[in-house]
Amino acid sequence: MDLDQRIISTLREHADGQVDIDRLTSGAVARGRARRVRRRAAVGGTALGVAAVIGLGVAGGGGLPVEVPWTGAKPAARSATPAAAPGVPGALARPDLVGKDPGLLHFGVDPARARYLSWRSAAGLESAELDLGGSEPVSFFLARNATVAEGVHLERDDGLVAAVAIPPYDGELTQFSPEGGSDATWVLRWQPLPGLFARLRTTAPTDAALQAARSALRLDVAHRCSAPMRLTALPAGAWSAGCEVTVTDLPDALDVSLIVDGRGQRSMEVRLQYPHSIVGDRQEPNATAGGRPVYVYPQGEKMELLDIAKAQVTAGWGLPHRGFTEEDAATVLGGVQVAEHLDRPATW
Repeated sequence: MDLDQRIISTLREHADGQVDIDRLTSGAVARGRARRVRRRAAVGGTALGVAAVIGLGVAGGGGLPVEVPWTGAKPAARSATPAAAPGVPGALARPDLVGKDPGLLHFGVDPARARYLSWRSAAGLESAELDLGGSEPVSFFLARNATVAEGVHLERDDGLVAAVAIPPYDGELTQFSPEGGSDATWVLRWQPLPGLFARLRTTAPTDAALQAARSALRLDVAHRCSAPMRLTALPAGAWSAGCEVTVTDLPDALDVSLIVDGRGQRSMEVRLQYPHSIVGDRQEPNATAGGRPVYVYPQGEKMELLDIAKAQVTAGWGLPHRGFTEEDAATVLGGVQVAEHLDRPATW
């Protein structure tokens, strides 16, 4: 059973509206076909048990807490952080801007306390995976709407949103104990400001990593999303719709996914994969994009840019009757700019 079928099955089993929202977690930008970005949600692989709700007061400073103890190891290695966005206000100063520009993130983290594993911005949702030194990452989600912050809005094309009951964003810490003695799932939802919804989620023996992540959050700063790769040319009537950067294994590996949308549900994913070792033997060029050599795959749904020596850059645009065209992909790849040193975030 594939991902979408599991989601539909789960919701149908709970048609009374009592769907466990914490079994649904979102990915803002999907790898694979770009259209799935607007619909992607992940279902937890383990059935969660009865929830225990633990009161947790919301501290001042825009909902950010005071210092909390954290006994976990610090992240072992420094990785990349999203590039700063000078002059752009953070979420606390302009909550109305959150989720409006997929090229921006209206939050940050204290680099001395947390390491980015990835960051994303798409479909009104800004998010990140964070390493706090524990065995599992902590996921952070920020939006101007609770439904968006839960990620279930990404399934709206299937008409499933009405079946999901959104928990309150009241600063309460929720624990879900799984079957089989595995670690619990911890979720914290709160409103840093009226009209701004924040959610943290992790799986761990205790809530210490989650609370440490909340202490590390900075909602008074802003960053750019797509620092290692930029799109300087788009097809007529198209727009940038999503961004995801995965830096978990830097400096050894990097994954960037940018989404371009257009009218009529057209969508294209432009993806960069580093290092060079994943490229393998390159195909001979069979077309050009803005004077640059490219290879158009036989299925006619994907094009690869061949003049980036250390990484693979592709554009996937879907079936002709549902997506963009080969000419549209050539427009985008012809204007792609990639950082020279992908293994050196400071140079992006």
